[in-house]
Amino acid sequence: MMNNLELGNAVKAYVEQSIGLGQAGIGYEAVQTRNGVVLFWNRAEPEPTDAQLEAALNICNWDNARKERNELLAVTDFYALSDVTISSDMETYRQALRDLPESVENSEDVVWPEKP
Repeated sequence: MMNNLELGNAVKAYVEQSIGLGQAGIGYEAVQTRNGVVLFWNRAEPEPTDAQLEAALNICNWDNARKERNELLAVTDFYALSDVTISSDMETYRQALRDLPESVENSEDVVWPEKP
């Protein structure tokens, strides 16, 4: 079962991916009750299933991981210039970043390499 934040993120991701970016936050609300989290859906489109929400959240999590990976690579791009000597530790670090996300199955299991 998703907590309130996860459900809210999943629904937002689902709406953005399936309906459109401009529709985020319109016609739905995830509310914590005594019995768990409840999704109030007031849109013309059918309410998403748990599987659809999980899939949308997974895509969103991987998008965020790729964005962070790309930012970490961009910070070290100058090491890859032909007139800069790059250490083997930095080469290893950059390769580990490039290998993400293919080297990890679940976005929640990403272990970010330590920058030398």
